Amino acid sequence: MAKVVEAAKHPNADRLRLIKLEVGGSVTGPVVCGAFNFGVGDMVVLALPGANIAQNVHDKAHKPFVLQKATIRGIESQGMICAAFELGLGPLSEKPEIMLLKSHIKSGSQFYPEMVR
Repeated sequence: MAKVVEAAKHPNADRLRLIKLEVGGSVTGPVVCGAFNFGVGDMVVLALPGANIAQNVHDKAHKPFVLQKATIRGIESQGMICAAFELGLGPLSEKPEIMLLKSHIKSGSQFYPEMVR
């Protein structure tokens, strides 16, 4: 779990943001993200490179994949902030939104579905 500490507009894309997150006392980022349903102070699920993602929202078959660093519009993203669908916890909606967690969750802790708001 990670706490959003900064959210800024991506310099090369109107529909993307650069997110910095606090994870267990350390700040990581940027993470390039296209969702806008969260902000500074929110707790979210952060997958780091090497994480197994259950369902790919960008693949028609929704095949699982291993997350790797990616350069998106000229910025290297250090991870992925996850929606419920990507973790296999919910249906795919027309516009997947980031899963928001209860505010008392400690950053860096392991994820459990009951942490979802």
